[in-house]
Amino acid sequence: MKFTNSKKISSGIIIVVVLIASGIGIWYIRSQEEPGYTGPVTNITIAGYAGEAGTLVYIAEDQGYFEKNGLEVNLIDYQSGKAAADALINGEADIATSADFVFVTNSFDYADLRVLGTVATAEVKELVARKDKGITTINDLIGKKIGVTRRSGAEFLLGVFLTLNGISHQDVELVDLKPSEIVEDILNGDIDAAFTWDPNVYNIKEELGDDAVVSWFGGGDFYFVLLTKEDWIENNPEATERFIRAVLEAEDYTKGKSEESKEFVEDRFGYESDYMDYSWPKQEFVVVLEQAMLITFEDQARWAIKNKLTDKTETPNYLDYIYFDALEEVKPEVVTIIR
Repeated sequence: MKFTNSKKISSGIIIVVVLIASGIGIWYIRSQEEPGYTGPVTNITIAGYAGEAGTLVYIAEDQGYFEKNGLEVNLIDYQSGKAAADALINGEADIATSADFVFVTNSFDYADLRVLGTVATAEVKELVARKDKGITTINDLIGKKIGVTRRSGAEFLLGVFLTLNGISHQDVELVDLKPSEIVEDILNGDIDAAFTWDPNVYNIKEELGDDAVVSWFGGGDFYFVLLTKEDWIENNPEATERFIRAVLEAEDYTKGKSEESKEFVEDRFGYESDYMDYSWPKQEFVVVLEQAMLITFEDQARWAIKNKLTDKTETPNYLDYIYFDALEEVKPEVVTIIR
C-alpha cells in the first residue's frame, strides 16, 4: 500500500510540475506578443472600394485590427475607387482606397492628396488573341487587328506591352472600340486580338475557350492605394501610423489564411465562387511604397497630359504626394522609393 501511495504522490507532483511549466510557457509566449494600444481612440471614416482590391481594409475591420490599434472605424462601401476618392476629396471621408490612375488624374487639381501606401497590386487587363487567326506567340501580333478602347488606361498599357516586346504601333492595326464592342468583335472574328479588362477578358475566355484563345498579362496593371489628405495627417500623425500597422496585420492574416480570406471576400461582396477562383490569384494584397509605383504615377501622368485629360502641361513631383513616415516607422524594408 505504501508503494502505491508513493506512486500516486509522484504522479501528482509530475502533473503539478507539468501544469506549472505549461503556465510559464504560455506566460512567456504572451509576454513576447506586441501589446495592444491603450491610448486615446481615434475615429476614422474610410471610403472603401467594395471589391477584391480593397480586401485588406475589410479584413482589418473584420479581424479587429483597427480596434486593437485604437481606431474606431466607420467603413463605407463604394462601388468604385473613383467614387471612394471623390468622397475623400469632398470631405466625406478621412482615408480612401482607389486605383493609382484615379489618384494620378486627381493629383493635377488636388495637391493636398497623399498616398500612404498600397493595399493591393493586380493584373486584371490582358491582351487576348484568337489562335485561329494564327496567333500563338507575341510576335504573331504583327500585322494583326487589335481592338482597344482609345484614350483609356488600356491604350496606355497596350503601348507599354508592345514596346516591352519590341513591337511598334506601326506594326499592328489598332481598332478603336467600346468595351462591349471589343467582346462582340473578337467573338465574331472581326478583330484578331483585344486589349481589355475584366470582366471582358473573363467573358472572352469563357466564350472562346482555351482551344481558341491565347492571352498575355498586360504587365504591372495597377496599384490600389490608400489615399488621404495632408491636413489629416498633420492632425493625426500617430493615428496614421496605427492605421498602417492595422493594415499590415491584415496583410499578414491574408497571406497566412488565404482560403479563409478568399471566402470572406466572396461572402462580403456577393461574388460567385467561379469568378473568385479566377480573380483571386490575380491579386496580391501587399502594403508597399516601391520605386515602380512612383514610375507608374509619372508614366500615367504623362499619358493623361498627352491625351488631354487635364489642362496641365507638367507632371507633378509625386515625391511630394507620398507620406513616407508611417510605413517607414512600422515596416521600413518595404519602402524602396529613391529620394
